[in-house]
Amino acid sequence: MNGSVVVSGVGMSPFGKFLDRSMKDLARVAVDAALADAQVGVPDIQAMFFSNALAGLITGQECIRGEVVGYPLGLAGIPIHNVENACASGGNALHLAWMAVASGMYDTVLALGVEKANHEDRQRMFSAYAAGADVEESFRTAEGAGTDRSPFVDRQAALAGELFDRRGVTLEGLARIASRSLQSARSNPYAHRRFGATPADVLAARTVVPPLTVLMSSPVSDGAAAVVVTSRPEAVAATRSVRILASQMRTRPPKDAEGAPNAVEASARAAFEQSGLGPTDMDLAEVHDASVAYELMAWTDVGLCAPGDEQRWIEQGVTEADGRLPVNRSGGLVGRGHALGASGLAQVHDVVAQLRGEAGELQLPGSRRRAVVQIGGGVIEWLTAASTVHVLGRD
Repeated sequence: MNGSVVVSGVGMSPFGKFLDRSMKDLARVAVDAALADAQVGVPDIQAMFFSNALAGLITGQECIRGEVVGYPLGLAGIPIHNVENACASGGNALHLAWMAVASGMYDTVLALGVEKANHEDRQRMFSAYAAGADVEESFRTAEGAGTDRSPFVDRQAALAGELFDRRGVTLEGLARIASRSLQSARSNPYAHRRFGATPADVLAARTVVPPLTVLMSSPVSDGAAAVVVTSRPEAVAATRSVRILASQMRTRPPKDAEGAPNAVEASARAAFEQSGLGPTDMDLAEVHDASVAYELMAWTDVGLCAPGDEQRWIEQGVTEADGRLPVNRSGGLVGRGHALGASGLAQVHDVVAQLRGEAGELQLPGSRRRAVVQIGGGVIEWLTAASTVHVLGRD
């Protein structure tokens, strides 16, 4: 599968808490925007890969989620594939869309991710999140988990502790990264958190699980994002053409595979090998940051930063907008928000805007031609269950 695959259109809805809006409402905004951006219509879409993680547990909609959401949009009669892989669902959907086009089976397809996570019953929300782990194994959390938070926050706190103990990262360092993302989100019209925050604000916020404050983790978001993928590069103006140079997915290694790369490491290595590029060739990155601890772990797992250099990167501003490698310029999941099934596609939406030079107030200085996008999902025995990595580029 060596054919040229191009992102011809992207679109998304604002992320936030929308108790009065349905998955269909959110999807319409994203799909209309993506089709308009690609300058195609519904009849041009030959297949859809629909990403969602929680609808069955939040709204009760199971089995035919993509068909139910697509039908009122006119996306009917075509193959619709439902994709569910926790936070990695959107990246998984794009990976399948890429395969469908690169193989020559279709020339234009749609990856659509929608999440309706917020519910009046907060316990229902957090119980739904807990399903992203092996429910037959005890999910080790602090006392009281599940009553007022996602159980994954306990894992995030444990990872923060490892960063402190093994990598020399400080609490103030985590706060600075959270602040960087929240400040970016102020200028992102799609972001859930548009209020900004200084590092002092982040540290002064309510503690969820020590050492993490509420502003160090992503909010529970509703939202949708869509990406049109095509093998017809002539359909896109050369100045706006963004190619998928690599698309890879990996899952947690076997239990007894000592020294094997974890899912994030394996997916990143495979993507860079496929693209013929390396981490130092990247001009920007969007990585999974359901918490700032996750982001810092992704820096090293993706190969962007050497283990032990995280605090130096923070102090030198490497990942800031004016740094050597801007990361999560969109605000990331911490700032833009985390609508599970849509988040991986929202990352692509934001990276495509940067590579095209169309990111508005968030546009990075200088010419940006290569980007890496990583998102992980789920947990099995405290390791990420699945991870996707995409390398995107402009000629």
